[in-house]
Amino acid sequence: MSELARLCPICHQQNACAMALGQDIGRCWCADSSYNAVELIKQYVTTYPDNAIRSDQCVCVSCLSQIAQNTALEPCAVQFYTP
Repeated sequence: MSELARLCPICHQQNACAMALGQDIGRCWCADSSYNAVELIKQYVTTYPDNAIRSDQCVCVSCLSQIAQNTALEPCAVQFYTP
């Protein structure tokens, strides 16, 4: 993999991705994460379309945590009225 694959596309620090280091995905930190990394990254890309993330790049644990916090804090787009 390229050197870019080892860097988080958001903060540009090392992402500690096992696959970028030539290891099995099961050894990666994201496999043990309480976050659904794929869904959070999809939401991030939808929210920030100008911040492209290449298919061979992974975000770091710190950025994924920040995305999860921001996603949880965003208000729901649909509001339900309860009389």
